[in-house]
Amino acid sequence: MTNTIFEKFNVAELTTQQVKDLKELESFIQTGLKAKKTHVAVVEGAAGTGKSVLLTALFRKLQSSARSNAGAYTNTKNYFAVNHPELLKVYQEMSMRIPELRQKDYVRPTSLINQLDKTNEIADVVVIDEGHLLLSKSEPYIKFMQDNQLAEIVKRAKVVVVVFDFKQVMQSKMMWSPELLRAQLNDTNVKTFKLGYQHRVQGSVALNTWLTQLGNGELRPIPNDLGGYDVRMYNRADELFKQIQARDAELGLSRVVATTGFVRRHADEHNVYMDGFDLPWDEYDPQKTPWAERPESLHEVGSIYTVQGFDLNYVGVILSPAYEYDDVSDSIVINPDKVTHREIYKRRNDVTNPADIARLEQAYMMNALHVLVTRGIHGMYLTAADPKLRERLLKL
Repeated sequence: MTNTIFEKFNVAELTTQQVKDLKELESFIQTGLKAKKTHVAVVEGAAGTGKSVLLTALFRKLQSSARSNAGAYTNTKNYFAVNHPELLKVYQEMSMRIPELRQKDYVRPTSLINQLDKTNEIADVVVIDEGHLLLSKSEPYIKFMQDNQLAEIVKRAKVVVVVFDFKQVMQSKMMWSPELLRAQLNDTNVKTFKLGYQHRVQGSVALNTWLTQLGNGELRPIPNDLGGYDVRMYNRADELFKQIQARDAELGLSRVVATTGFVRRHADEHNVYMDGFDLPWDEYDPQKTPWAERPESLHEVGSIYTVQGFDLNYVGVILSPAYEYDDVSDSIVINPDKVTHREIYKRRNDVTNPADIARLEQAYMMNALHVLVTRGIHGMYLTAADPKLRERLLKL
């Protein structure tokens, strides 16, 4: 693994605000370790606000103290959970480079729950990155038979530090809302920490506002002041890809990503295709190197499953036919019938109202749009398979 992603998680020096946030988190944790009631720190922040950086710095402090038998966390048993295989690879690789960390410290949530049950122990501190990816319903396929992963972890820990961004909820089995989160933490001592500063997208305030609006389906004019950020709309996906290749040759970590909605033309093919563009989707690969850092991934198409939580220097986004233009509202809307990855809409027993189902069908896919268009540090290029939407994007 090259140093690029590693260094973005394990930064050499925190900002003044991050140091302040870290101190407040530690104070809360130290209080919780001495209390009878479980303490839960909820860290809320939008994409790119440095959530993973803060958690990495925190966990290093926890484990340094725990393993040196010195400081506030002497003899504590702490774990770091993340329900994202690509992120887990990065964290486990990081643990091999940092003396106070161990690969076994980093686990998937279900593995942690089962491990704590097997040893009949209560963890001291559990840190959870990408908490919005925790399951909020049973999933027999991965042997999670309970109703909510966060609730099960809270039962097995003195202190939990969990990151949440409700704009990154993209599947029904991971459905979260502020109300559901509060309900799961009803019997705990909760403190919310809000992160606001944008560390990823290196552009103007107007640009960041525009990206947020775009992620909500709003089609506003591209701001005049982008703060050096590069935004481009493309009529053809193959032309977008050529520019991403050029950016990758120049800076590296530049990739094409897309949203679900491209119908398989053959049973054994799984491609994203549009005009002269035709490349395979990313596929899960157990190798340690994250998808975006593999040379061959330049000729694949990334998805929410491979780039969520990561930074790219430049991102090229292709919106599938499921994203359509509504000329009445002058906005992007989702056609659920064109969503090909039906796992996103898996049925839930606690959501049966047709209006709620329709609202969530829109929200999951809009959140996927939001996640993808906010991956780029220096630039974002965009096109759409739907002709009317593509035409409208070109006029922004």
